[in-house]
Amino acid sequence: MSLLRSLAFLTLTLLPTLPLLVLLPRGLPHLLPPRDLDVVFHTGMLAMGGTLLALGLGLALAYLAVRGAVGPIWESLLLLNYLVPPFVTGMGILFSLQVFGVKAYGVPGILLAWTLHYTPLAYLLLKPQVEGALPLLQTARVHGVTGVRRLRAFLPPLLPPLLVAGGTLYLALLGNFGVPAVLGLPERVYTLPTLAYARLTNPLAQDPLGEAAALGLWLGLLALPALLLSRPPLLEAPTSLLERPHRAFRFLFALYALGSPGLSFLGLLREALFNPYTGRLDPAFAQALALPLLRQGLLHSLLLSLLATSLLLSLALLPKPFPQTLRVARGALDLTYLMPGTLLGIGLILLLAPTSLYGTPWLLLLAYLLNFAALALRSLEAGVRVEGAVLAGRVHGLPFWHSWLRLGYPLLLPSLFAGSFLLFPLAFAEVTLSALLYAPGSETVGVTVLSALNGGLYREAAALGLILAGVAALGLLGRPRW
Repeated sequence: MSLLRSLAFLTLTLLPTLPLLVLLPRGLPHLLPPRDLDVVFHTGMLAMGGTLLALGLGLALAYLAVRGAVGPIWESLLLLNYLVPPFVTGMGILFSLQVFGVKAYGVPGILLAWTLHYTPLAYLLLKPQVEGALPLLQTARVHGVTGVRRLRAFLPPLLPPLLVAGGTLYLALLGNFGVPAVLGLPERVYTLPTLAYARLTNPLAQDPLGEAAALGLWLGLLALPALLLSRPPLLEAPTSLLERPHRAFRFLFALYALGSPGLSFLGLLREALFNPYTGRLDPAFAQALALPLLRQGLLHSLLLSLLATSLLLSLALLPKPFPQTLRVARGALDLTYLMPGTLLGIGLILLLAPTSLYGTPWLLLLAYLLNFAALALRSLEAGVRVEGAVLAGRVHGLPFWHSWLRLGYPLLLPSLFAGSFLLFPLAFAEVTLSALLYAPGSETVGVTVLSALNGGLYREAAALGLILAGVAALGLLGRPRW
């Protein structure tokens, strides 16, 4: 039995990471002599810069939220920026800055879009830590420590969580494809994900897969330090603050929560709703949906995301009665979620190119399942604890599976509801895997938006961007149960 259990654990550990492992034999020959070191360095520095910006702003917002006792409405408005797909934020920045005659292309635009998009994630990761560390700051003041010296009591407990939050942000920025594709490629500013896509689709390359795999290995090397960071224990948040909430802090938080989505959506609304020549109201939604490619992209993404969400949540229920198996599976699947999607996409091409699955929408569905499986498992783990009810059923004579079917699984329905509103918008607007794996004739909405933008159909792309933002807002319905 122990041998079977060991084999099962080995399978759960290796199977999800197999697409990442196949990059080694194909990409290693292209690493020597070293190529593209300028892009490797540029990608790492750009990701680190974006991480520091989002981390600093997220920490400041967490402090304002705790000191100002910010309510859930303002927090939801802030989180909307994170739920909107990154490439939609990039388009919004592009069109909004054009109103003021400013070009958003290149490094400044990428950093601005990343900061707006990922600051809410930094806020979510750091707010519990600020709640736990803030009483130390207040205690220091009571004991006569004032000014900058108070930070000696406040910052040291926050350093381990800051490292972990910074590692999470760095991984997200390192693998981001949408924002550099929108704001970088027109100015020939490449990052490793966009360069890998360019190499993979280059008809003149001698070995496009090998070159893309080598860039994927560089991405893995850059991501390795962040993956090695261990998660420290969370500080316990106090039940109440020693000081009364300050309205000024709440006002500053609300000002950012209103301004950051405004900067993203102002340009999208102007581009999608008004005729650029006459200035009159002329919504472009009908024009966008009249284009077969854009209409099919919406339909394909809708079907794929609904199927992926249903399968992920259904499969996540199976290991729920076995906590140890669940932890092992989630540990392996966390890697496929945290690692840049470019690695997973290229790995799946290398692994499945000889099979009949390649070149079909089912390959993209498999990629979605691997990429978002960890979120499905975590949505159930973060839900209602049902083990007590199951144990009570067992004590009263119910068999193991009967107890789960009649008591455990029904109690998990709220967690499934919340998980569906988290997974569906992410799968619907996914673009990194889609750009690498979509089959001709079955493009997803993210691919069609980028195609429309590259083809000069700015109004249609902006209209679809607003539709994607509306779908992303559905994630707020599941937030009370995250």
